[in-house]
Amino acid sequence: MTGYILRRLLLMIPTMVGILIINFIVLRMQGPTLQEQMNVATSGENAGARKAEQASSNIENYLGRFRRTGNDLPAVVNLRGFSTKESMVERLRATSRATNKKESTRNRAEKDLWLYGRMGVQPLAAVLADPQLGDLHGPASMALSLCAYVPLNAEDLERMSPERQDLVRQRNVDLSRSRIAFTNDQTSGFVTVDPAYEAKRAALLALYERDRAEFAHSTSRALGDVFIQTGFVDFLRKLFTGSLYSETRKEKVFTVIGQYWYVTFWLNLLSIVIAWGISIPLGIRSARRINTWEDRITTNSLFILWSLPSFFIGTLLLHHLCTDSSHGSAWFPNRGLSSPDSVWFSTPRYLVDLAWHGALPLLVLCYASFTSLSRYMRGNMLEQLNADYARTARAKGCVENQVVYGHALPNSLVTMITLGAGLLAELFGGFVFVEFIFSIPGLG
Repeated sequence: MTGYILRRLLLMIPTMVGILIINFIVLRMQGPTLQEQMNVATSGENAGARKAEQASSNIENYLGRFRRTGNDLPAVVNLRGFSTKESMVERLRATSRATNKKESTRNRAEKDLWLYGRMGVQPLAAVLADPQLGDLHGPASMALSLCAYVPLNAEDLERMSPERQDLVRQRNVDLSRSRIAFTNDQTSGFVTVDPAYEAKRAALLALYERDRAEFAHSTSRALGDVFIQTGFVDFLRKLFTGSLYSETRKEKVFTVIGQYWYVTFWLNLLSIVIAWGISIPLGIRSARRINTWEDRITTNSLFILWSLPSFFIGTLLLHHLCTDSSHGSAWFPNRGLSSPDSVWFSTPRYLVDLAWHGALPLLVLCYASFTSLSRYMRGNMLEQLNADYARTARAKGCVENQVVYGHALPNSLVTMITLGAGLLAELFGGFVFVEFIFSIPGLG
């Protein structure tokens, strides 16, 4: 038995990892790209005529955000370390407007190239060192300066020595100053227009030679980065070290969770208590009155409620019961879990105020559970009431209440307890909508 339990527990590990990977990939696919974030800053410009260096005037800020959250890395497989000079030439030419590609496609290729990080520095330096590729030296210098750029976040400064910080800051400045000015239009493609072209090219190559050990990569290093230097591994590292960062709130994720978790916890705990407290008696009553009109009406009503999504019911209740109208004031408050002046209330009045604010959110959270729990309870109770031991109890003269509550109910609850995990997951999936609809300051 112990071996069986251990095997089942061990099987949970790959299952959880697989679920995490799938969820991570789906969320990454839905997340904003670097191009989408930059569109806000460039939406007022003429995209067909702007220069590439103008489009990237604040690219370091966007790169810093992406690298802080790990969005600059591929999701689960990183093959950037195998990039060669030839493949980089193809990528650079794909960003030219002379190819007559859709502007959105060209922009996406350009921004993806800027996200290569240190793995793109070596092949880009090889492009810069080749005098036969002079037309690509402008975009290559832009891409190299951004791939070699290292954002200095607060957590980076903590683990860097002062000498390393000064080196990185100075290198970032030198990279920005060494970008070769160029234009990119549909007629001529890339055209270098920088009078200091040769000096900047030499400066970038000298910078690469100086820090070659940091940027150069071998086949073994590239193989090691295939699964290590990925967004998923970066996410796990930050998750287990407590350094996940929220760009929306500009603070660490666990700090945000620490501020609001208790609201969501108490909402879900009360929802579970209410759901079980109502569903179990409802299921018992339906089982004792099987095939009566009461049983049929209860079953049909519960399934109708179950078919209605929680956000629909929540919005309906918010509109009809939490909104003032010409007929009078709203019956319930439409936001929060307490009144603004509740800090001055006495304890009994404060508890009443909490119940008044939380009644509708709790109802929306747990009403769907009534159907599944009560139907399971009904089925389990019917099975137990028709068991041999229940008939034996009746034959010995036990009254029906004693048979139901003394013998059948404890055995029926065994199956119900196993449903607790599913109920918990269901409630945690619904609190996001409920907290959003009723403006509750929780995790949702």
